[in-house]
Amino acid sequence: AVRASLDAVSEARPDYAPKTLLDVGAGPGTVLWAALDLWPDLEQAVLIEASAAVRRIGEALATEAMTARIAWLAGDVTIDLADLKPAELVTCAYVLDEIAPASLPKLIDRLWHLTDDTLLVVEPGTPAGWQRILAVRRHLIEAGAHVLAPCPHEAPCPLAAPDWCHFSRRVARSRLHRLAKDADVPWEDEKFIYVAASRHPAVHPPQARVIAPPKPGSGKVLLKLCEKDGSVDEKLFTKRDGEMFKTARRLDWGDALPE
Repeated sequence: AVRASLDAVSEARPDYAPKTLLDVGAGPGTVLWAALDLWPDLEQAVLIEASAAVRRIGEALATEAMTARIAWLAGDVTIDLADLKPAELVTCAYVLDEIAPASLPKLIDRLWHLTDDTLLVVEPGTPAGWQRILAVRRHLIEAGAHVLAPCPHEAPCPLAAPDWCHFSRRVARSRLHRLAKDADVPWEDEKFIYVAASRHPAVHPPQARVIAPPKPGSGKVLLKLCEKDGSVDEKLFTKRDGEMFKTARRLDWGDALPE
């Protein structure tokens, strides 16, 4: 989920290659690994994580594998952000569900203040997670941010309950993970939702984004699209659409439809 979200940032801003990262609520360093894989020239990372046990795991994993300068800091995301330095990429993944709704605007203000370029917030792909992301999105737009992804527009979200915006990525399960969840299959579909906002507009804004699993057929594919005019529509692409059909049939849930 984190890598897919960062990929969307890179697609919107192919010129963007952050040198500094601030990850708030870092866990064992998942964002750091994904960011380094995408932007290997990342030079410095500061990771905030409240759990000492999780920090130790993250430090152990990163010690021999990374050339970037990494600082792990203990901290509560609601009170311990005052003395941090801004970074070109600021991330906050799977944290907001632990924050009281009344504290959310202040936290987002602080994260945006710490953002030199781009802020990425990721949440579980549930209706509640979507509502939190909508609140973050509204707040950032009001602060003057440019939405890079997933939305191809900055209008109000066109979806209404019981529908909600979310995406999915299939991830491998380890043997211990399967045992913990009493699961038989070696994978699971991770549902997530995110918003990436920047102080700079997208270089390649998408025409639309696929917001549901594509429905393919013989010589056709039906895509549910969030459009750049702020609307949602289902569009049928057939062989008569030529190159656009070839592009559309290769798209997956969460992908951008290029201009």
